[in-house]
Amino acid sequence: MRLTKVNDSSTWGTITDNAELVYKMYARKQSTYFVNKVYPKLGLEFLDFDVIRRAKKMAMSRMDNHPWADMSEEEILRSSGLILVDPETGKEGITLAAILLFGKDSTIMSVLPQYKTDAIYRVKNMDRYDDREVIITNLVDSFRRLMDFGKKHLNDVFVTEGDQSISARDKILREVVSNILAHRDYANAYTAQFVIERDKLYTKNSNLPHGHGELELNKFEPFPKNTPISKVFREIGYADELGSGMRNTNKYTKLYSGGVPKFVEENTFEIIIPIENVPELRVGGNGTQDGTQQRILELVDENPKITRKTMAEKLNISVRTLQRVLNEIPNLHYVGTGVNGHWQIEKEQDDVSTN
Repeated sequence: MRLTKVNDSSTWGTITDNAELVYKMYARKQSTYFVNKVYPKLGLEFLDFDVIRRAKKMAMSRMDNHPWADMSEEEILRSSGLILVDPETGKEGITLAAILLFGKDSTIMSVLPQYKTDAIYRVKNMDRYDDREVIITNLVDSFRRLMDFGKKHLNDVFVTEGDQSISARDKILREVVSNILAHRDYANAYTAQFVIERDKLYTKNSNLPHGHGELELNKFEPFPKNTPISKVFREIGYADELGSGMRNTNKYTKLYSGGVPKFVEENTFEIIIPIENVPELRVGGNGTQDGTQQRILELVDENPKITRKTMAEKLNISVRTLQRVLNEIPNLHYVGTGVNGHWQIEKEQDDVSTN
């Protein structure tokens, strides 16, 4: 049995026969770069260019004269560090981060078959669940689907921040969803969890810890993970600067439920959001209506000629359900007929009063 030095210290251990220790030692050195793994044999056709174009539009809507505005899809990938040279072969290719962010579902499953996120709502049926969605798609769409799942089952409590009325629920969801997707250890087969129960919302994802136990806000030092994924998330508005997520989650949880969130760093990273003081929880029914309407308006804004069938598929609902929701959106109309027509959103006008 070979003796191997562990963690570059003076302590020696026999780890050759211990796969877990071998993995942890290797992963600590390589975790930051795992998503930079290059696939020279996979061309750009293995990515979904519609998703890249949507990401580009989101970035441009956040900033005038965004650098991506005049870039092609390939140029966006290169500028984001998503096309690199494989140091072992010297050949260029798309990276795992590119595939996770913008890959076709079949591409993602071919390179990372263990990848999925399990969204669970468990309030009445504590032995199993009341609602569940297993999400296996690119990170851009995974973010939206997890946000919609949270909006579906959590009451929206509007609070005042300065002189602005905001949705504390949506602010919290943005931070925890961004964290579970952008900072996960994708080398680990552990299934990420997004769970809503009667008294708490919590997330769990695989992690390579840089400390152990509950994190303290005033002592926490952020450590960059999956840098290219985080960079794209910041560009499209899914995340802010490194370290802001913990502060924002703490701030908006206090506004939302009056509680204090917990952040626990072990081999899995866990965020626990207390929600027992929130007025109500919802299971299905009309609880999805506002979120679905908003998502429909976003889809139409992205593509005014989108079909009802495509819209229903993206929302994971039936065409009949979609039509029912469409009928409830007063400022959305279909202009023209058939394939020659298009959706039109009427902008709301401010009421003008006269004396």
